[in-house]
Amino acid sequence: MLNQLLAIKRRRERNLHRELAALDEKARALSARQDALQQQREAVYRELRERSSQGGAFAPRALDTLRAALARLDSEGQALVRERDSVAAQQRELERTRVEHEAALRRNLREQEKLGLLAAESPHED
Repeated sequence: MLNQLLAIKRRRERNLHRELAALDEKARALSARQDALQQQREAVYRELRERSSQGGAFAPRALDTLRAALARLDSEGQALVRERDSVAAQQRELERTRVEHEAALRRNLREQEKLGLLAAESPHED
């Protein structure tokens, strides 16, 4: 019986290792997404600064076009910030899950060690 429990714990350990590897992969993907969003945001705000620094006199139609472009760029920038914040929240949740899985893995390893010692002390049981 102890050996069966130990086998179950070992299977659980393998599953936890697989889940941690999957969490690592998700973390890498989220980090890459965060970097891409930051680059997009910087590009949008760079263009916004360039367009807003245009000087001189504008025809009414050109001024309306410029205002529309500035509003669009500002809106895009805000959307990117919201998405970046969402990705950051996902990263925090992922890290919380990772901590829980690591704690479960440590508990599992301790339990395996205890079961292994018990099984070694009573080899006649199965």
